[in-house]
This record gives sequence, C-alpha cells and structure tokens, in this order.
Amino acid sequence: MFTKIVTYITLTCFILTLSGCYQRTEISRSDLPVGESLRITEVVKTDGKLVSFIEVDKEMGVIEDSTVTGFVAQTVRVRIPLSEVKRLYIEKLNPGLTVLAIIGIPVLIAGVALLVVALTKKSCPFVYSYDGTRYVFDGEPFGGAICEGLERTDWCKLEHLKPVSDEYRLLLTNEVDETQYTDEFKLWVVDHQPGATIVPDAEGNLYAVGQPIRPLRATDGHGADISLWVNENDKLFWESDLSTKNPNSVADWRDTIMMEFPKPPGAKTAKLLVNGSTTFWGSQMLKRMTELRGEKIGQWFAELKDPANREMLDVWDKREELYKLQVRVKTDGTWITRGILWGGGPYISEDRVVPLDLSGIEGNTLKILLAPAAGFWQLNSFAIDYSGGPKPEYQEIAGTKMIGHDGADLLGILSSTDQKFYVMPETGEIATLVFPAPPSKPGYERTVFAKVSGYYDVRAKAEGPVQTDVLSRITFEPGFATGFALQEFMKWKSEALRASRSGK
Repeated sequence: MFTKIVTYITLTCFILTLSGCYQRTEISRSDLPVGESLRITEVVKTDGKLVSFIEVDKEMGVIEDSTVTGFVAQTVRVRIPLSEVKRLYIEKLNPGLTVLAIIGIPVLIAGVALLVVALTKKSCPFVYSYDGTRYVFDGEPFGGAICEGLERTDWCKLEHLKPVSDEYRLLLTNEVDETQYTDEFKLWVVDHQPGATIVPDAEGNLYAVGQPIRPLRATDGHGADISLWVNENDKLFWESDLSTKNPNSVADWRDTIMMEFPKPPGAKTAKLLVNGSTTFWGSQMLKRMTELRGEKIGQWFAELKDPANREMLDVWDKREELYKLQVRVKTDGTWITRGILWGGGPYISEDRVVPLDLSGIEGNTLKILLAPAAGFWQLNSFAIDYSGGPKPEYQEIAGTKMIGHDGADLLGILSSTDQKFYVMPETGEIATLVFPAPPSKPGYERTVFAKVSGYYDVRAKAEGPVQTDVLSRITFEPGFATGFALQEFMKWKSEALRASRSGK
C-alpha cells in the first residue's frame, strides 16, 4: 500500500468559470506537490473503500488540517484523516484546453489528464480522443524516451474514440515543460469477435484475450493478502508503502509480489495480462538521474544513438527494474525470468500482454514473482489467459488532415518513422489530427490503437560537474539506483513540508 505520510501540501487552486474545461486525474497522497488547495472528487482509503464527493456550493472535497473533508450527500459531510488515504482523484480547470472551445473547436475536454504535470510529471505527449461530444484524455505514448537515441514506438488503446461523419478526430498536446518530438502517428483499427479484448505487448504484437483468469492467490513480501489491489481493473492500485522505507536499508529497496494461477494440464504458453504504469515519482526520477551527468548530458544523449550503448542501458534497466520489470515463473523450485513488463504512464495505466513460456513448469499451478523497485510501479490488475487462436489482424490508417500548433501541415511529417519530427517546444501547444474511419464489419466489435513514435527532452539542467561517484554506484552497484531514489524522495518530502510551513 502506498505511503501514509501526513502531507497537507496540495495543488494550486484554480477559480471555476462557466466556460472552464475540467480535467481529472488520480494521484497517490505522497506525490502531491506544494500548493494551496484541491478539488477532490473521490478518495481511495487504505482499506480499499472508495468515497465519492458531490459538489455543494460549487465546492468538492478539500484538505483541511490533515483531513480530507467533503459532502457525500447534500447534508452529509465526512472527514477522512490523511493517514487513511491512499489515492485521491482530483480535478482542475485547464485554461489552455478551454481555449479550444473559444477558437471554434466544438469540444468539452474531460478525462484523466494534467493536474500536477508542471510540478511532478516528466513524460510525453498527451493524446485526446473525440467521443462525439468532447475530447477525452486517452493516451500518453513513448514514456521514458527522453532523448533521440531512446526514441520508441508505443501503442495506446483509444477507449473513448468514436467515429463522427466517418472520421476519427484526435488531439496531440504538450502539457509539460519539455520539448516533444513526434515522428509518426497512425491508427491501428482492429475488427474482432465480440467478447475478445485486444491487447498489445511491448513490441506491438496484438493478442486476443478471451478468457482471463484472475490470481488464485496474491501476496506481498510479508505474506499479506493483496488480492483486493491487483484482481480487477478498477481504482485500487498496488503501490510501494514509502512510509516504511529506509533509503539506507538494502532490504527496503525492493518489494515482492507473488501470485498463483491455475494451469491447465499440458499448457506450454500463456499470456500474462497486466494493467499498470510507472508512478509519478518514477517519472520525476528520469530527470533527476539525468541531471547527475551535469555538463555532459548532451554527450551522454549522443552516445545513446549507438545501439551498443542502448543495449547496455537496457541490460541495466532490466537488472534494476525501475522501468522494465522482470516477470519470473517458478520452475523446478527456481525462479526464472520469462518476460519483461515495460513501464509507461503515469496518468493512464495501459493493458499489456507479457507472453510467457511455461516449459518446465510441472503441476497445475503457475507461480509468478515480481520484485518491483520501491516507489517506481503502480499496478492495477493481473490475469492469465491460455486461449489460443490466430493473432488479430489490423488496418493501419494514415491521417487525412493533420495541423500543427503553428498551422503547419503534418501529413508528410507524421506519415512514417523517418526522423522527420513534429516538434512541440512549448507548453499548451496542440495539434489536430483527423483519420478516416473504415466501415465497420457487421457482427464484429472494434478496437482502435494510436501507433505513435517519438521522444521528448525533459530539459534537464546540463550544468555543473558530473556526479561521478553517484553515477558509478548507480551503474555498478545493484539496487543502489532505488536507494538513491528513496533518498531523493525523502529530501523532496522534507523540502515540500518546509515550504508548506513557511507559506512559500
């Protein structure tokens, strides 16, 4: 469970206006940056209960004296100590996106977007889907690709996208203090049998998940039952409890999740279905660790264009499990890595398939072990699927109209992964994208993915000497990167509390 830090540090208050467009997001209590007030819509308590607030006199839930307070009915006000709060669902007015309505785009922005972006998130572009009445936050591709050498392709399921006049409409936005470089943007349209769920793996291979099976048992490293937090795609996430972590204790650098699933006789392969993402703090640490390179950040970025250096970084990341999490299965009494889960987010937790080879696993139980780096992962649900069948077929659709924030025609730029980038250097920039919607097939359901390639520059401060000692330990001492991240978290928490108390 996530941290029980008593923190009244909150977000900057935005005045409600009639023309305003609100955005909603969820955040762990420990990730709240310094500010003045919140507009809280829901709270997830540490016991797994969800409390929803209603608007009374134009106000939702708020934090007062280390307590979340708000109305759950017109005359029923509740108070929840912050020590009992695990996650908060909060909303704010987004004046940047409100401008869309003013300049003539007939939209209402909604969904789970921005909020603490300017202070905590170092991530990637945001993708919004038009659902027929409004644009809804629906994807955040290529998280972790912080320089050109780390450019990658990502697949975002567009759950809210609906065709209007035989076309799909999307927005691509920059809502973070960074420069974003988008190389390609296409849609994958999949028409499939009803009841199947179409899910990609990290490489963009698509799978039809037909009979997902939830864990028979799920426990943490202390043997506690965590089924409530990992069994369903809902608002209950498993996360590290940072309030119990000692940065100087190696034993606190990792958590453990062990799950058991039924295994049919003779099963040789399986699809592990995971819904989860990187935490806010994990995204923040990308920049903090990059800045350890000081004035040589540019040199390091250039070196990452070399495939050999990227391979070394990949090996390190799989060892440390900050942004790539090993999936281990128990075979003949030994835990063996059989798959890798890639991080993403943190605003949207995507479904991903991790294909598993089950050779050598005897009996009717599949045991899976995860050892996530403390503070870097938020995991929503797990399931296993043994169903077979052919890989889903898709249509790759190119845009018919793509206009950048500066009015530039982007059709040629975003048509392929060719290092011709659409560059968004400023916060608040928005591109409008239109794609043809192919005729639907009678009797089939449709799933649409955004296939997006690119990278982003987090604007790390390239100044000062290289922190050689720390970088050396991060590179060569297994687990130290997590210990360093915990130290940085404790430092940030202390600085935030001091700022809050001083009124700054």
